[in-house]
Amino acid sequence: MNVLVTGGTGTLGRHVVMLLRQSGHRARILSREPRGHVDAVQGDLKTGQGLAKAVNGMDSIIHTASATRESLAGRAVDVRGTRRLLTMAKDAGTSHVVFISIVGVDRVSYPYYRTKLRAEKVVREDLIPWSILRATQFHPYMELILGGFSRLPGVTAIPFSWQFQPVDARDVARRAVDAVLEGPAGMLPDFGGPEVRDFKSIAQSWLEARKSRRRLVNLWLPLKGSRQVAAGGLLCPDHRDGTLTFDQYLAERYAL
Repeated sequence: MNVLVTGGTGTLGRHVVMLLRQSGHRARILSREPRGHVDAVQGDLKTGQGLAKAVNGMDSIIHTASATRESLAGRAVDVRGTRRLLTMAKDAGTSHVVFISIVGVDRVSYPYYRTKLRAEKVVREDLIPWSILRATQFHPYMELILGGFSRLPGVTAIPFSWQFQPVDARDVARRAVDAVLEGPAGMLPDFGGPEVRDFKSIAQSWLEARKSRRRLVNLWLPLKGSRQVAAGGLLCPDHRDGTLTFDQYLAERYAL
């Protein structure tokens, strides 16, 4: 099978590409920075550059590319860019797209999630047959937001009650590859990590792995989205499909 992987050099996409190629399938990468990669097309969902070349000859697409914040650029990439990609894919005869989304985009009022939900609606327009796979937060994303809450010297101030179900990108990549090989299936079951944890325990593990002496402080955020995350809006506890826990990820990353 010939599969285009958008965002094929990113956190998830690079694992998808590796698994496809190891299984004997062709994986073409669409990336804004494809230099150094085999079978790669330079392209931009925001402008449409390179998309026609990228979809040419492709049987299916695994669409992992995304903008990570709500902005004009985010809407241009995730919403208008997805429509542009699928329109060109239809013209090229591509028969399936697997769209990677996020568990809870319809339950948490974070602006980026609203953008992802609008992108899902584009996929549902049936420009080409589709599958949507929602996953929980990747392990590196946990580190990214913890870093964002650690800008004050000696302190990591976080909402202790937030709940997450971190998942390893390699586990999600395997599910995405299975999905593209299985064919169009509409909304797929949510895919979550093996553990549900509050943010305080996640932060404690992270600080310990980094041998950091930062002090943990509970941060109260009087925001609707904060309450939704604390209430479990980003969880799928009935789908603990991932195999690698956050602590195992940290041990691997920091060689404990």
